[in-house]
Amino acid sequence: PGMMGGMMGGMMPGMMPGMMNGMGCGMLPNSRSGPPPPPPGPPPPQPPGGSLHSGTTPASSSRGGASASKAAPARRAPKLDEEVQRLCDHFEIDPKSAKRLDEEIAKRADTKPSDLARLWDLLEDVGSPTCLLDLKIDEMVAGEFTGMVLNDREVEALALNFSLSEEAKEKLNQVVSRRATKKGQDLVRLEGLLTQVDKPSDVATSMAEKLLNGKLESLPDLSEAEDVIKKFNLTQGAKRLLVEIVLARANDSSRILGQLEVYFEDHARNRASEVLRELSGRLLAGGDVPEEPLWRGGKSRSHSGRGERRGRRSRSPQPRPG
Repeated sequence: PGMMGGMMGGMMPGMMPGMMNGMGCGMLPNSRSGPPPPPPGPPPPQPPGGSLHSGTTPASSSRGGASASKAAPARRAPKLDEEVQRLCDHFEIDPKSAKRLDEEIAKRADTKPSDLARLWDLLEDVGSPTCLLDLKIDEMVAGEFTGMVLNDREVEALALNFSLSEEAKEKLNQVVSRRATKKGQDLVRLEGLLTQVDKPSDVATSMAEKLLNGKLESLPDLSEAEDVIKKFNLTQGAKRLLVEIVLARANDSSRILGQLEVYFEDHARNRASEVLRELSGRLLAGGDVPEEPLWRGGKSRSHSGRGERRGRRSRSPQPRPG
């Protein structure tokens, strides 16, 4: 009777309660009778040094696992110049164009501030900043890009101190914008020159134009002239004359000052101011300092080795006998 009760519930002999729930998912018991299959035996022995199928040693397997678990770090893009990065982030510049700009700006250290100022101005309110930037980078490569002229505070102070004209101030701002890496030297040397001249605006404009046109690589260093002035105690007139010579011979002023120092030492230590006036015409015309004094007879030899006729000192006329 107990057996029948179990069978009436839809259970087969030997089934435990709850087994009917899984029969719809392919879990029907095996209907064939017979002893159960033997349990699986131990795995076959592996050859020493690794698996039969892997072909790897335990060491290599562990190394592979370590390398797999520890992936190589991704290579980072090279860091851009801070100011270039700020501009590119602001205008959402394409990384490739940003890299090109960084490379070109690195080649233009003298004009970097004015170049970037110009780009900020150009890219503002542009529909496609990256496209326009690429065009401007091409201009940089071709040497056709011109940066913005910046108003420099130190130039403004110099202009106020020497009452420079607007033209002179504008020229100096151009110099600073195009020679940023030389700004300190340029302004220090210019200040030294302006303290010694009668027309500061004219001198500032002239020197700035020569720098901008490439006629001068750098402004003359007046500290060398000041050494000569102090050493030989030049008069105020001779001092200004020496500054005039330095300005006229700006590209080789150091050489001329060296020649003058030797000449004064050898021939005119106590009358250097007078002798400088005698030599001034020659030096302003592009000649060299002679090796021999002008007041001696014969031909003088210049320090450059060129033979030149030397003037004679004029004599006062002798009174006629009565």
